[in-house]
Order: sequence, then structure tokens, then C-alpha cells
Amino acid sequence: MAYWQTAARTIHRKQDRQRNRWRRTPKTNKSSGGGTANLATPETEEKDKETEQAGTEKQTEETVEHRTGDNIVGISDKDMTEVYSTKYDSVRNDVTEKWKCLVIAENNFDITEYALSCYKNYFDSDETILAVINLTTKTSASISKVAGNLYVSQYEYVDGEEHDAKIMFSGTHLLDYIVYIDNGDIEKVTEED
Repeated sequence: MAYWQTAARTIHRKQDRQRNRWRRTPKTNKSSGGGTANLATPETEEKDKETEQAGTEKQTEETVEHRTGDNIVGISDKDMTEVYSTKYDSVRNDVTEKWKCLVIAENNFDITEYALSCYKNYFDSDETILAVINLTTKTSASISKVAGNLYVSQYEYVDGEEHDAKIMFSGTHLLDYIVYIDNGDIEKVTEED
């Protein structure tokens, strides 16, 4: 049977199911470990939707309140995937094999506002160390997970550091921040000179 014939049959089956508003829902027998299929009616679907909405409302009620204080300077809520970058999954001379690097060229770019997005999108594990090199502002930033939160250190850029772990983060240290993973709060740890 040709591929297009199989695909057409699959589409027709989906259309029939949608037209009849029937769906299959798994129903498992916990005592025997076996599973059987059960056909659900539109009324059952409405109950399922109500249950999902109640679960979603419970999750939003459990959000963590934002911290207050003199050292809280913002919220890390911007999406790093929307920033054009060159990504390196490894860095030359990295003996741990856990370093990654993003190279960007952005004006008015505050890495702390993107740190939580970097963690969610570019970290393979909690041992990953992500370097974000900004060639426009001539700064580099190190993002790592420490004690359950993100630690962000900013440095002056050293020419070529994006290519060599031995010179990465060897520029003058500028600032340190903690970004709380639970809600994205940014806390300044060191003061500017």
C-alpha cells in the first residue's frame, strides 16, 4: 500500500472521531496492572476539562511571592531564545566537558534578565556552566547553578575567550547576582566599584 493511501486513511479516521466527538481514554486496573480502553462521551470530556482547570488554578495559587529588599533589582523573565546568538555546546580546553558558550552582539542587554531562560533552555544538567559573551558591550557572564539557585558573575571581555576555557572569565570581575529559580527574582550580591 502506498504511503499516501495510509496517510489518507489516518486522516479519515481522525475526522470520523472528531465528528462523533468520541475519544479513547485509558482506564487501568490498578490491582492487576493491566489496561483496557474505555470510550468517553462528551459529558466525560467536560468533567475532564473542569478537573484540568481546577489543577491549573491550584498551580497559580502556589506561585512564590517576589522577594523585597534593597538588593532585589529585578526579575529574570525575558526569553533568551528570542536573542540571536551563536551557540557552542563545548569549549576548547574545558576539562570538565560541562561548559557551553553563547555569543551575542546586543546593546542594552542585561544578562540577569535572561538567566532563568538560559537555565531552562541551555543547561543539560545542574553542573553545566554557561558563558554568555556579548561582543557589543565587551562583557562575559558566567551562569551556574549553586545551592539551588543561579549564580551570575559578570566580567570584562578578554579577546578570544569564547574559544578557550583557559582564558574564559579571566577579565576584570564586575558584578555578581543570584537569580532565584522559583520565581526569577534577581538579587545583587556585589556592589559596583
